Amino acid sequence: MNIVQSIILGIIQGIAEFFPISSSGHLVILPYFSNWDYPPLYFTVTVHFATLAAVVTVFYREIYYILKAVVTGIFSRSIRNSNNFKLGIFLIAASIPAAIAGIFLADYVESLFTSPITVAVCLVITALFLWLCELRGKKVEAALVREEYTAAGSKITDKNKEKTEGKLIGKINADNSSTGKINFNLFIALITGIGQALAILPGISRSGTTISFARFFGIKRSEAVRFSFLLSVPVILGSFIFEIYNSSDIIFRGGSNVVLNLIAGFFSAYLAGLFAIKFIVDITKKRNLNVFAIYCVCLAVAVFVFYIIKRIV
Repeated sequence: MNIVQSIILGIIQGIAEFFPISSSGHLVILPYFSNWDYPPLYFTVTVHFATLAAVVTVFYREIYYILKAVVTGIFSRSIRNSNNFKLGIFLIAASIPAAIAGIFLADYVESLFTSPITVAVCLVITALFLWLCELRGKKVEAALVREEYTAAGSKITDKNKEKTEGKLIGKINADNSSTGKINFNLFIALITGIGQALAILPGISRSGTTISFARFFGIKRSEAVRFSFLLSVPVILGSFIFEIYNSSDIIFRGGSNVVLNLIAGFFSAYLAGLFAIKFIVDITKKRNLNVFAIYCVCLAVAVFVFYIIKRIV
């Protein structure tokens, strides 16, 4: 692995970790297309740490207040009623399925990280999650809108349905943002965590499944994205610790070339991660993530075609 490959793979990791397109899948596909060697474990450790640093950079205030609330909430009942304490508990609960999957399935899944066909199939599954859960989320949102509108003594007709529902969804979302209201509950957090556990498979996007599973229950898009990114902190941290434990001897035996590759990979992944987080946070305020579903399907088709051509030739 040279420095150019390190930069390219770092950028891909930084973007694909937070775009709902699967970073692990891309780190399998790119070497397959380009005939590069698969990135060594110590490089994966470094770029994972870079994406963790990107999340902490963007959300450090929220992370601090959540940690503070969880710790102080142990001793204070009033703190346990705060949104930050509840959010901390939901994040802990949602992290459990991924931890279990990582402990018991890591050895089995490792063999799939050289299978482009597995990645292609999983990319299609990611696309289906993004599309179907967004459709379901819109229906749940619309039902909540109708309930609130009729409770106010008004009636939605076919003529004013689209306009009225659009206005009310915007109002509900704005109210929730201004008051800090949390629409998650423990059940939704656990289901979202199961979605994250599925992302142990290469090609299943961690951010894609967590956002989609939250959307399935009508959680507004921006809130689902925020929860997904905060949820990435314990998972990426756990993955980083696990990988550093398994590759520390390789890292410390490496020469200057290894160090330069790690520095290049770290900074490219970190900067790309900052861009990806801010981009997704901004775009989901106005649009859904269906464009990423289309991308996943197109990439899966390309992998299938390339695989068939290589087999024939």
